[in-house]
Amino acid sequence: MGGKSPEHEVSVATGKEVVKNFDKNKYEVIPLVIPRNGKLPFSLLITKKPDVVFIAMHGPFGEDGTIQGMLELAGIPYTGAGVLASALGMDKPMFRKVVRAEGIPTPNYLVLKKGDSSQKILKVLGLPVVVKPSSQGSSVGVSIVRQKKDLDKALKKAFSFGPRVIIDEYLWGTEVTCGVLGNENPIALPVVEIIPKREFFDYQAKYNEGMSEEIVPARISKKLTKQVQNLAIRVYKAIDCRGFGRVDMIISKGKPYVLEINTIPGLTPVSLFPKEAAAAGISYPALLDRLIELALERW
Repeated sequence: MGGKSPEHEVSVATGKEVVKNFDKNKYEVIPLVIPRNGKLPFSLLITKKPDVVFIAMHGPFGEDGTIQGMLELAGIPYTGAGVLASALGMDKPMFRKVVRAEGIPTPNYLVLKKGDSSQKILKVLGLPVVVKPSSQGSSVGVSIVRQKKDLDKALKKAFSFGPRVIIDEYLWGTEVTCGVLGNENPIALPVVEIIPKREFFDYQAKYNEGMSEEIVPARISKKLTKQVQNLAIRVYKAIDCRGFGRVDMIISKGKPYVLEINTIPGLTPVSLFPKEAAAAGISYPALLDRLIELALERW
């Protein structure tokens, strides 16, 4: 848990909750907090020779294939997606290319590099738009731009996290998310409807109690629920995800559009994935057992 991403604190919160919920009669748990400078005590991993590493890291260096690749080199089993799926899930432009190639609906979007003119956004997408860094999670650096005068400020904010940004057309509708669990034959969990008490489901709304309302199961038709669940599984398989993941969507004019996948969903006390699992009759400790089983099965 931890690491040098902007999601360090959320990762630690996830890690602490995971440690708390492990069955101590079944596991010997060794918490490992990676500091903000990112220096991993690699020798500790080698000397301890864990049966499995439970990755509770969000964002760059934890969720993007970096630590997964290191563990592959070390020959240590780990939970969640492999190197490729982790990298694709974190890089929003590449993720969009892959799912669109599979015929999966997403919002219209543009990718800009530093130095590109913002006029292209107005010509191609118009306003309003959603401006995001290309490789961050937890809505870090995200802005909704409704007026031309606010565009440059939003771009500057997003570019502070990397050399590329992704700009989505703004779709008005119902925000939903659907967890997926499994390896070769994944299952979709109950769909969650998200009602943020801020402008959108941003970092504050995600991790502060009472800043959003999450309804499980979502108040949508059975047909639409099935559509969302099927799309979530298609996305999961498209990037070759393993273990677990959570696919975020927006339902606009009766149609679900895929926004992104989280290959290491939050497991904090207010996170969505454990709520979905609970709605499916899977307790938090049972969820951890299953994630470890899936990690060892994959290995």
